[in-house]
Amino acid sequence: MSQEDPACCGSGCTSCVLDVKPSKHTLPPDVVNVFDRTYKQFRCECVTPAADNVFRFRFRYVPVIGDDRERLIVPPGCHLMLRALRSALHQPDRKSDSSPEDNPLLRWWEANPVQPGGEEHAKQKLEKHDKSEDDLYLSRPYTPIAFDQERGTFDVLVKLEPGGQMTHHLVTLSAGSRTEWKGVYGDFLWTRNRYRHVVAFVQGVAIAPVYSTLRSILDDEGDETRLTLCACFRNLAGVLLRDELRSLAGYWNFAYAIYLSRRTCACAAAGVERCNCLAARLRYNEPIHDRRLAAAEIERLLQRPLADGKPSLLVLLCGTESFTSFIKSTVEKLEIENCYTF
Repeated sequence: MSQEDPACCGSGCTSCVLDVKPSKHTLPPDVVNVFDRTYKQFRCECVTPAADNVFRFRFRYVPVIGDDRERLIVPPGCHLMLRALRSALHQPDRKSDSSPEDNPLLRWWEANPVQPGGEEHAKQKLEKHDKSEDDLYLSRPYTPIAFDQERGTFDVLVKLEPGGQMTHHLVTLSAGSRTEWKGVYGDFLWTRNRYRHVVAFVQGVAIAPVYSTLRSILDDEGDETRLTLCACFRNLAGVLLRDELRSLAGYWNFAYAIYLSRRTCACAAAGVERCNCLAARLRYNEPIHDRRLAAAEIERLLQRPLADGKPSLLVLLCGTESFTSFIKSTVEKLEIENCYTF
C-alpha cells in the first residue's frame, strides 16, 4: 500500500500490516465474520501477566445489532489492528479505584518508570511518515493466539514498552474497558497435509502467529503434518506460552525446544560455564536449553525432515529482521524451497 492511500496508517511499514488486498480466506455461505475490515468495539474481559513485560489480554465483541450469522473468526497467522485516539493517550490515573495490588498493569507501570527523555524518544521513533494525513489515531497490529467464535472473544499477547505511546493506552485498560479493533489481515494460507513437515523458528512475542498456526493444525484431526517448533527467549522468566507448549507436546506429531540467550543464575555471574541451576527449575522432560540456537543446530533440525524431500518441508519464521536473516542463511544453504516469514 502506498502512503497516499487513504487507508494507510502512515507508519511506513516495509510489509504493510494494513494490506488491503481482498482476503483469500473463505467462510461458509451462512456465516458472517465479525471482522470485515472496519473498526468494531470490543470490551476488555481480563488481563493476566504472561512473562516479563508481556501481558495476555482477552477482548469480547460488543455487537451493535444482533446477527445470528455473525461469528468471530481469525484465520491462523492473521493479525488485527488496534487503534486509540491520540488525544486520549495519557498516563494511568494513580487516584483511580483500581490499585496496583489488584491490577497487574498498574503494578507493571509502577515498576517500570519512564526514563528521562524516554517519552520524547518514543514519539520520534513512532512519528508518522504521512505528514498530510490527519493524526487522530495511533494504531498497532497484534496477532491473536486464541479465539472463541461462539463467545466472540480473542486473546492477544502484548509487550509493553516504558514510554511507548500504545503502552500509555493499554495500561489504562481494565475489565470492562472498550477498545476498537479491525481485521483480519495476512496472506498465510494453510492446506491440510500439503506438507509432511513444518519446522518453525520464533523469537519472543513473535511466537503468536506461529503458535496460532500450529495450534490450528493440531486441532484438525485429519491433518497428519509433523510439526517442530524452536522458540528463542531471553531468559526463563521471558518464556511465553510455556504451559500451552507443554500441553501440545502430548500430540504425537508435535515437538518443541526452547532456547535461552541469557543465563541469569549466580553461576553465570561467577563465570561458571556449565551448571545445573536451570535444570532445577524445569518440569519433567521440559525441553528448555540455556544456550543460544546455533547455526549447526538449525541445520541439524532441518536435515531430518529433508530426508523426505525438499517439497515436503515448510519452514516458518517470525522475529526480528536479524533473527530471521540468521535462520534464512541456513535455509538458503540447504536450498529449502518453501519458507514463509510472518
